Amino acid sequence: MDKNDIFSNIDDFSAEQLFEFINQGIVTLEDLRHTGDLDATKRNAITTLQKNREQEEDNAWNNAQAQNIVLSYSEYLDKYPNGKYILDAENKISQLEDENTWNNAQIQNTISSYSEYLNTYPNGKYTLEAKNKKSQLEEDSNKLIKILENPAAFPADTIRNYLSDGLLTPELLIQNGIPKEVINKLIKNDSVSDFKLGETPKSIPDGFTEVYFWGIRGSGKTTALSAVLSTANKKGLLEIAQGPGYNYMLQLQNLFDEQISILPAGTPSDKTQYLPFTLKKRNERNSRSVSLIELSGEIFQCFLYKNAGKPLPTKQHEETFNTLINYLNGKNRKMHFFFVDYEKGNNADQDSYKQSNYLNSAATFFNNPIYNIFSKTTDAIYVVVTKSDLIPEDKNLKKDQVRHYLNDENYIGFVNSLRDKCEKNSINGGRILGLPFSLGKVYFEEICDFNSETAENIIDILMRRIDPTGKSILDVFNK
Repeated sequence: MDKNDIFSNIDDFSAEQLFEFINQGIVTLEDLRHTGDLDATKRNAITTLQKNREQEEDNAWNNAQAQNIVLSYSEYLDKYPNGKYILDAENKISQLEDENTWNNAQIQNTISSYSEYLNTYPNGKYTLEAKNKKSQLEEDSNKLIKILENPAAFPADTIRNYLSDGLLTPELLIQNGIPKEVINKLIKNDSVSDFKLGETPKSIPDGFTEVYFWGIRGSGKTTALSAVLSTANKKGLLEIAQGPGYNYMLQLQNLFDEQISILPAGTPSDKTQYLPFTLKKRNERNSRSVSLIELSGEIFQCFLYKNAGKPLPTKQHEETFNTLINYLNGKNRKMHFFFVDYEKGNNADQDSYKQSNYLNSAATFFNNPIYNIFSKTTDAIYVVVTKSDLIPEDKNLKKDQVRHYLNDENYIGFVNSLRDKCEKNSINGGRILGLPFSLGKVYFEEICDFNSETAENIIDILMRRIDPTGKSILDVFNK
């Protein structure tokens, strides 16, 4: 039925039929009136029907608004496809669907859910927020991938925050190879007490081998010392002498009592630590006396200043430097262990100096004939590469890998200088001895699954290179 058919047969249609044609949008009341064939009775009846219909539509619209859901507005549109509120209804449906899709995206809180929202509503009400949420989740996902690839690369506090925020779960860490014991230690959030450092003595007793641990700040010499003392104690070899370093040695000795342990901090700049102890096998009558000197990493700053002809920056630096020189000029036999941090590499520190700069400054200082650092009293020099477990595995033995690492362009100057001292003073048969050192697997920068193997190597060196004697350093201090 088209408009012309209706106009030709107005008299044949009832008011109700004409009213439906109007509702269907085929004709309007004005169109019918202009034909001149619409009598007053039908016109009034149609007007009444329109008023009733308008009231019904208003009621339906009000009801749809009261429910304010997609279904209520859809029902309105189905019933009134040409109604006066169709644009409002369509807008409401669009807004509600936007809102519902956003709510679902938030409930799922996944990259795909926010992507789906953005694809559906590229200019939606929550487009900016969805982009931010998606970006954050992608960033978190990348962090998670990196964490699981290398758990040692992230601080423990960061991992604890991720666990608290729900980005990580203990189960996910376990599934990706993190031992449950490590996670328990992480959650427990144990910390290492501040070290109780002893006062530095002005001199060292004569007659006992001095063992020097050298290394820039963070080189790993303190953890290596702790591993050596802990392992020697567990093997029943160690006895600590009384004195100013006694409490500090006890703390170091206890750090690796547990298989899963917390790593210690570095040594303050103004405290050279003198740590006397003995090593003795069960069936031996006499012990080996060790005067171990742990040098602060900041001693290398002293070398930089000295090489530049500048005064040392603080009185503490002066006292530390002068005490070291006094020790080195003594007549006791000496062994030197230089610790080089593999993980640190040759990156510049906050003062713009590299590890090689500090080591080369030491080598330059050692060449000064005034001090004659490596004289005839030196028995051995070792260069220890810490965190050697991070060296990529290849067909070579770890010791060979360490040798190649020390002979690269970053450290060759330092190594050649030490080698020259060995040749001139008949130390190590004119060779530089490189040692790998690792505490074991380290997680989250501070939690260690301890492995004593390389600590045992250093203990073995001390046991072989220091002769047991009837005179014990314990007799000097334990009175």
